[in-house]
Amino acid sequence: MSTHSFKSTRRQAIAGGLSAALIAGCSPRSAWSTTATDVIVIGGGMAGVSAALTLEEKGVNVQIVEADTQLGGRCFTLRTDEGSFDCGATTIGPTYGSVLYHANKADVPFIAPSSKDPFSYHINGEFVHPQDWENSSANRLVGAERALLPEQLEFPILMQHNQIENIHEWNKPSLLAHDVALDKFLKQRGVSDEALRLIDLTSNTMGLDQTSALFQMREFAGIAPPKDGEEVREVYDAAGGPPGFYNVEGGMLTLIERIATNLKTEPILSDPVVAIDVEQDRVSVKTKSGRTVVAKSAICTVPFSALKSVAITPALSGAKKTAIDQALYTLTTHVFFIPTKPYWESDGLPAGLVTDDVVERVMANHNADGKVAWLDVWVNGIAAVQLDKMEEKDMIPFVQSRLETLRPSMKGAIQPVGAYSWGRNPYVQGNKYIMRPGEVGTLFEALNKPHMERLRFAGEHTRNTEAGLEAAAASGAREAIAYLDRFA
Repeated sequence: MSTHSFKSTRRQAIAGGLSAALIAGCSPRSAWSTTATDVIVIGGGMAGVSAALTLEEKGVNVQIVEADTQLGGRCFTLRTDEGSFDCGATTIGPTYGSVLYHANKADVPFIAPSSKDPFSYHINGEFVHPQDWENSSANRLVGAERALLPEQLEFPILMQHNQIENIHEWNKPSLLAHDVALDKFLKQRGVSDEALRLIDLTSNTMGLDQTSALFQMREFAGIAPPKDGEEVREVYDAAGGPPGFYNVEGGMLTLIERIATNLKTEPILSDPVVAIDVEQDRVSVKTKSGRTVVAKSAICTVPFSALKSVAITPALSGAKKTAIDQALYTLTTHVFFIPTKPYWESDGLPAGLVTDDVVERVMANHNADGKVAWLDVWVNGIAAVQLDKMEEKDMIPFVQSRLETLRPSMKGAIQPVGAYSWGRNPYVQGNKYIMRPGEVGTLFEALNKPHMERLRFAGEHTRNTEAGLEAAAASGAREAIAYLDRFA
């Protein structure tokens, strides 16, 4: 478990304009278990920490309440004796203004993003070198699709048909006709069934049939497509390559740990919120341990997948309730290995792998010397559901067995070092919010709509046009500013 240091570790029991009025008449035991502050921030990921720091800079007293044993949320790094492995957010981009602001104030150590070995392919029962893919019998794509490698399909194909001209008008009424299933949208435009099947392997969704085409067009609309003569790249490589992109030394959890040292009040950890009561003049939050925190307002950054189990009074209704009740998050499971032998030299293929088997993708990551240092078996969507049904002690050997079966050169050449499942994390239950077909038009406007003004909502699920980690940080700052405008 990581440790945190704070400039002040004294929890402020009475704060702001609430003072003794909020606990007047309480019994000694009630007063002892009640904390009063100006703003409660529920959730200590990037959105929550950003909200808290933005408010504290303006002299507002803030209490973060976090369910997990540490801050970070989806800035989570699996730390092992063999190294540190990011499981959620990995990259900070040049347009991540909110993230960079807090990171620079905390002297977060940036490093150049790690490069990856190219992919080899085990598709339709055949092992193929990328140089041979276009003319391989394993390649069942159609026409111009055949020239694209499997991991490259989604980005150029969707950008070719992207209907969004201005990212800031991505959900205008004239575009809502494209708020349909992504597979249907692409098939109507001539994309082959095989291309759709392979896109499903690498798309960060729960399936193209479960994803709004308009939502996914927005995800890619801010990424510049390759210019004439430039190599077509996998979408996240296209979004995360140099210049101006960084990783964090020690992993993304280090980002949150460093930023959190600037908090003035120590967060409450390991205490999930179970109830939120919103009144005309205050918000009261109750935790699993029996603690009560009262404030003028609360900013809830909890993913909707987990928020649905929290009792909110008065009850939510309409589109807001629907958005929370049916929230869809992509499931992602990672299994990490260290290569003990250069298996890629044995079979003459690149160290990475894309396959239509359940293990889907193997990211072969380089160290600073450009050598393959660790493998990230990255499984999304329905395949992750299959892995998550297993206990970790069974899942890791299963994944290793599948890899060694698909690629015999791996046998005796890879050492497992750990695994992480976002679907099993009870406080997240997925790694990214996805809008289903029809939800842009019916639910988007409700995502960050406050409840009775005093309960506000932030997190990447409430983002508009921001991408990646910036979506979370900017949403926290947005709701902090809204509080200042309304109550300060």
